Amino acid sequence: MSGRITPSAAFLADPVVSDPVLGFAETSYRATNVEELDATMADYLRRFDINAFVLCRATDAEKLPSAARIAGSSKREWRAHYDANGLAKSDGILGWGSGTAAPTTWMTFRQDQVAKGNTARIYDEASEFGLHDGFYLPIHQHDGSMLAVSMMASQKLPETRSTLAALHMLAVYYHLAAERLGLVHKPQPAALADRPALTKRQRECLNWVRAGKSSWEIGQILNLSEHTVNEHLQAARRRLGVRTTTQAVLEAAVRGLIAL
Repeated sequence: MSGRITPSAAFLADPVVSDPVLGFAETSYRATNVEELDATMADYLRRFDINAFVLCRATDAEKLPSAARIAGSSKREWRAHYDANGLAKSDGILGWGSGTAAPTTWMTFRQDQVAKGNTARIYDEASEFGLHDGFYLPIHQHDGSMLAVSMMASQKLPETRSTLAALHMLAVYYHLAAERLGLVHKPQPAALADRPALTKRQRECLNWVRAGKSSWEIGQILNLSEHTVNEHLQAARRRLGVRTTTQAVLEAAVRGLIAL
């Protein structure tokens, strides 16, 4: 008889276990220092075959590239090469992020740059160090600077909506956990007069999205139709001036409209 323990159906059905985003949100909140946070992030990213990641200050308040590491576990040889050769100055993705809040993958960004006739040499160099693809999320700060979460993979990332959405939310929660630990400056909530008004239903829907619930599940919880939930989320996105529900959750949290 082997000593292997087979997880129960109830254990596997637990959303914290089956959903990597919700699981990371729960476990990262318990981290008491950067080492624990990075170990948790590394554990969850291994599920996506991603073995390196960093939270960095991509640009300063004057929009100048920086790429100064704040937290994370980057590939040491690549990081040394990147810093020694001043690659932040030629890393186009740093400047690109200043004009968007949307994430991208290295492959997608590289193809777009090549199509525009721009150089993609930095990605050829990264490949020499075994880093063939990555995921990049710009995070804009109130002082005009920009942080970024960058994840690096040794193979091309699956470009399925579910995978990209999961990596997006993992990056968001990693940043929020870093804020809570004091690794980066936490923006002060806007004055009440500056806050866009959200209705009670809009705040409820955003809070449930933050908890990992789908529009259908939120409808069941709030006794609303899925269509009505989507209308509330759409209205919240308009009032917050963002394009995606993920951005709406983050913006509402930063502005103190929903709980972090």
